[in-house]
Amino acid sequence: MIPWPLLTLLLLAPAQGGAPAAPDAALENRRAEVAKQVLRLAGRIQREIEAGDVAALLARVPPEGLRCGDRLVPRAHVERDLRSGGSWLHAVLFGGPGSAGPPGQPASLRALFASAKEVAAVVSFRSDPRSELGIPCLEFRTRDAATPGAPLCFEQRAGRWWFTQSLYPC
Repeated sequence: MIPWPLLTLLLLAPAQGGAPAAPDAALENRRAEVAKQVLRLAGRIQREIEAGDVAALLARVPPEGLRCGDRLVPRAHVERDLRSGGSWLHAVLFGGPGSAGPPGQPASLRALFASAKEVAAVVSFRSDPRSELGIPCLEFRTRDAATPGAPLCFEQRAGRWWFTQSLYPC
């Protein structure tokens, strides 16, 4: 496991259309608190991916599945892809036979963790009409690489963090 020698907290306000408004201090304080929680979660997710713990990642997929644009990817489909060494999702998270990233980039998130001396966890907020706060999304970055695939986005339900948007590029 790579120690967290470098943690970066980056807060990006959701896109608002038109001229940028002055940030609301209370909103920015809430975002900062949420970002801290997601950064704590980042350490657990890193350990789960390094261990190849499909069950732990699957436990963060809501019962109804994951949003992917205007459609829903059923949880059973996500589970099948996480467990299947030949699927794109498994390859981008854990690696495996035949998985290769773009030239000069790690093939998987697990490979990113294994190859880097320093990994930054970056939290940004995507615009979401259902939430003034936005959707907190997590990316892992090194000097030369970032999370393969899509960022990991979350929502909190009953005090628990769930993946909210697809782990697939939509």
